[in-house]
Amino acid sequence: MAQDIDFDIGGRVRETLARVFQLSAAEAGDLRMGLHPLWNSMGHMQLIVELEKEFGLRFPTYEIAELLSTEAIIKAVERYRQK
Repeated sequence: MAQDIDFDIGGRVRETLARVFQLSAAEAGDLRMGLHPLWNSMGHMQLIVELEKEFGLRFPTYEIAELLSTEAIIKAVERYRQK
């Protein structure tokens, strides 16, 4: 069951990345800030807002600067969803 939850979170994170940065789902698989022209500082804040809406959570301000890759975002969402 935990794997289903992990897959769901990962899939939703990738879908959000794809939507914000106008990518296909495949292109959103393993992104890092700076590797896509829209993932700049402004794009990062748009992504954070969309992720918070998608998952119904709020990232602490100090953590926003650390969410610089698909993997880091998935781990953070999983951590906050378990609380």
